[in-house]
Amino acid sequence: MKSFRVLLIAGLALAGPYAAQAADAYPAGPIRLVVPFPAGGGTDILARELARELDQQWHQPVIVENRPGAGGAIGAAAVAAAKADGYTMLMTTAGVSAINPSLYKSLPYDPEKQFTPVSRVASTVFGVLVHPSLGVNSIGELIALARSKPGMLTFGSAGNGAAGHLPGELFKSMARIDIRHVPYRGTSPALNDLLGGQISMMFAILGPATPYIKSGRVKLLATTGAARAASFPDVPTVTEAGLPGYVADEWWGVAAPRATPADVVRKWNTAMRAYVARPAVRQKLIENGYEPASDTVDAFSALIASDKVKWGKVVRDASVSID
Repeated sequence: MKSFRVLLIAGLALAGPYAAQAADAYPAGPIRLVVPFPAGGGTDILARELARELDQQWHQPVIVENRPGAGGAIGAAAVAAAKADGYTMLMTTAGVSAINPSLYKSLPYDPEKQFTPVSRVASTVFGVLVHPSLGVNSIGELIALARSKPGMLTFGSAGNGAAGHLPGELFKSMARIDIRHVPYRGTSPALNDLLGGQISMMFAILGPATPYIKSGRVKLLATTGAARAASFPDVPTVTEAGLPGYVADEWWGVAAPRATPADVVRKWNTAMRAYVARPAVRQKLIENGYEPASDTVDAFSALIASDKVKWGKVVRDASVSID
């Protein structure tokens, strides 16, 4: 028995250095970064930029794999079921990690139980856009017009529960107005109808809307962040413009299967934060309508939990659901 204990202690002593070496050696092969949306969209573009950076840092290929469908649920479920070794990771969003649990009656994954948040890489706010024919120049004027014409003004979105819908529902609730939601199959068709005057307004992610704002084809009354948007620093926030406490944003980040080793999660977190801190990266993000964003693991986890509560209430109050 004594000799067994001696061998056990010796084995443990040797395992420590080897375990540390294994963690230091990560990654030792290709990594899959799963994007749960189609190629060419904002999530995909951000993922591919991040993958190129990690290729250079780690000298291993980071392969972006698109697994679209069901509001991100198909790709998220695939990563949740993958081996938790750091070689399959998820490019996630506020929708996938924080909103879907309230929006869908059933999900094939559980963001809280099956994933470990790593960090954000970018965020964006929405712009409150109106067609010039509406004749309003401020949030106060917009609210006054909506109150004078209940149910007459319309706002478009990328779809039921998709980008722009829940910020609009939150605005309706906080401003105590009645404006009608018109869902589209994506941001582009909604923007096209706003440009043509078929809808009154839209809560649009700034990136795709920026050319139309700058050309004057739509009016940007305010942005929806807690602080002014870096790409439109002269435009007030909705809070500054007269609706205190209103904040709505979108973000993108990375999550790992829940049992992924802590050392691997920390390595991703460190690499992502270094990437976002680079001045050239920050400038490129801002030019494309994004806000540079990064977090500690704990801070990212807290943000997801907070967003889940906030948007869950909006979903319930507006009776939004997707089968």
